[in-house]
Amino acid sequence: MQTINVAFPIKQNKIPEGPVVLALGFFDGVHLGHQRLIQKAREAADQKQIPLMVMTFSQHPRVYFAGQENFEYLTTLEEKASCMAELGVDYLTVFDFAEGVGALSPKDFVDQVIVELHAQVVVAGFDYTYGSGKLADMAHLPDYAEKRFEIIEIPEQEFAGRKIGSTLIRDYLDEGKVDEANQLLGYPYAISGKVVPGKQRGRQMGFRTANLDYPAKKILPGIGVYSTKIKVRGVWYEAMTSVGYNVTFGAEKKIFIETNIFDFDADIYGDEITVAWYHYLRGEEMFDSMDGLIDQLHLDQKHTKDYFKNSSN
Repeated sequence: MQTINVAFPIKQNKIPEGPVVLALGFFDGVHLGHQRLIQKAREAADQKQIPLMVMTFSQHPRVYFAGQENFEYLTTLEEKASCMAELGVDYLTVFDFAEGVGALSPKDFVDQVIVELHAQVVVAGFDYTYGSGKLADMAHLPDYAEKRFEIIEIPEQEFAGRKIGSTLIRDYLDEGKVDEANQLLGYPYAISGKVVPGKQRGRQMGFRTANLDYPAKKILPGIGVYSTKIKVRGVWYEAMTSVGYNVTFGAEKKIFIETNIFDFDADIYGDEITVAWYHYLRGEEMFDSMDGLIDQLHLDQKHTKDYFKNSSN
């Protein structure tokens, strides 16, 4: 897959020649709904025997339209690109969501973006919007298209009676419901970052931890302790991970991600690791003594091992 970074107005020398099937969306999380849309687009591209292009933006439209500078993402651009490649996308076109493209009218967006990307077929969700103004919805897209491209509209995708969407997944993660979030994503939610030195408290208790320096704008699961798996140097290990403020040792304002990796004792300071979240164990607790915390960590370890033993993960 080729990733193409573009700005508005589009320079044709950056765009592949020839028609494409164009899938539209922000695709944060690349969840089951997104996957269904891209699969439909892939089928259309195969039928037409032309490439599949996905168009997304470098930042969420809310950052531009609503000024949400601290918007937190389910996937980084790198993670999104990896998911797209696995789904068989040929080109991932990433727009810099600057004032130029954000201020376009719906018709100008069609004329100066969709058509300029050589779309022969456009695939988008029922709730996709484009350009500024009230008429930038899928119902009006055929009028702006003027028969220059076909349109495939993907209906609402549901799980347990609720729309599969990035907002619901964010809500689940914020509540610590990683099991439910993973069901909608279609894969375990993950965060990658470098291992940085901590305060060595885990080592003193017999539970050595890897402390993760996580991306600032990546959404974190809610405060608590989780059953996780950790990818270190290409190998996955079972682990338990705490997201919290270390309240037993004095509350701090910073949230720490600390992982105890089972059956692992190598020095990995500075290594890039990935934490995949599987199951919520408990909330963060304050213990009266070190012994009380150690006893609880033994229970957390047992519950995590039991979880992986009894699940298909």
